[in-house]
Amino acid sequence: MKYKHFKSTIEHKYKTSLKELLYTVCVVEKLNALKGSKQLGIAKEVFVYWRHYYRFEERQRLFDQTVKEIKDKPVFYAEEVKNVIECHNSNN
Repeated sequence: MKYKHFKSTIEHKYKTSLKELLYTVCVVEKLNALKGSKQLGIAKEVFVYWRHYYRFEERQRLFDQTVKEIKDKPVFYAEEVKNVIECHNSNN
């Protein structure tokens, strides 16, 4: 079976989108690849592929959260960095 076939089968069986289902399994229930794949009744390889694709691995979520926090920093932070660089350059 191909990933698309697995996807349509799983979505039909659970009557929800694959992304929502994986969110529940990976983030809410915090199941690892083996337990998550057993719960969904699919191969571990397929589960790992989807978890990676939707960025529900713990490391991916941590990275995405860090990037979001950096992007959400106020604009004045960039101005402060610019001032520090200008001050440093003027001292040289």
